[in-house]
Order: sequence, then structure tokens, then C-alpha cells
Amino acid sequence: MPDAQTNAALNDLLILSYRSLLQYTIECWPWTDPDDSAEQQAIAEMAREQQAVVARIADLLDRRQQSIDFGTYPDWSEMHFVSLDYLLIKLIADEENLIAAIEQAQPTLKADPTASALAFDLVHVERQHLTRLRELAASRKAPMAVAT
Repeated sequence: MPDAQTNAALNDLLILSYRSLLQYTIECWPWTDPDDSAEQQAIAEMAREQQAVVARIADLLDRRQQSIDFGTYPDWSEMHFVSLDYLLIKLIADEENLIAAIEQAQPTLKADPTASALAFDLVHVERQHLTRLRELAASRKAPMAVAT
């Protein structure tokens, strides 16, 4: 039976992911410019991928008969009505922090193969998200081609 420290670390990862800025963004996207719909779709897809791993963590904790704390969002009310370019900078920073937190938790989960595999999957997904967010940010900074 996994120990309480392992289950607590799993629940901490669940909260960090489920209450990430990526998840918050999907719930309050009030400033969308119609020209940003591709970016909004990309961010929504990343949020769904993140939710899938969170669901797996919640399922494992439930099977272990642990009470699950889904946490609350930090106060990100200042993130309403921001530009997409600004949001992408903040999403990148939040993903970097999330990846660091997952990596910090991995030693605690090492003795539990199931929990360790979930953390591995989560960090893999978040690294992919970080790459995609950086690509989105870079593509928005690319100079527009001039017609000749």
C-alpha cells in the first residue's frame, strides 16, 4: 500500500495541474479576438490533455480510497482582459513552474511505480505544452511578410 506521503504528493500534483493558469484560461477567455481563434483552440486542446492526466491521478487516488482535494485557483483576476501575447508569456511561466514542481515531486513518488509513471506522463505532457506555447508566442512575434 502506498504511503500517505506518496498520496499527498500525487494530490499536490493534481491541484497544481487542475488549478493551473492553462485551466483558468479556458474558464475565462473573455478577451478573444476573432483573429486569435487558432490560438484559443490550441490552448483548449492543451487544457484537455492536462485534464486527462489529472483525471488519471484522481482515479488512482480514488481507487486508493483517498479523499481528493481539487484545490482552488490562485487569484488570477488580473488575467482578465489581457492580450494574447501577454497571456502566452504568463502561460509559459506557469508551465515552467509546474514542470519544476513535478520534477521536485518525482523522488517522493519513485518507490510507487504507478504514481511515478503518472508523474512521468504529466511532466511529459507539460513539456510538450511548454514547447507548443513557446511556438505560439514565437509565431505571434514573427514579422508579417510584405507583399511585393
